[in-house]
Amino acid sequence: MRSIVILSLSLLAAGCSSAGAKEEEKYRIVQQETEGKYRPYVARCEQAKAVAAAYLDAGNKPKYNEWKSTADLDCGLTDVKY
Repeated sequence: MRSIVILSLSLLAAGCSSAGAKEEEKYRIVQQETEGKYRPYVARCEQAKAVAAAYLDAGNKPKYNEWKSTADLDCGLTDVKY
């Protein structure tokens, strides 16, 4: 019985973090697609916020804090005047 509970919790944790991992992959795609483009941080800002939100929903505080910082950086750069 104990092993079933541990297995269930492991699968639940894996499912929660997979949403964040999917959003991280989307961020990497956006990052690649916007490389060298005019004002690339606008798209990155929005995707970084989506990654942070996915980790917040999953209750993963360390990853949420990491991506919140990334979003703050990317979103702060969108205000730069060219």
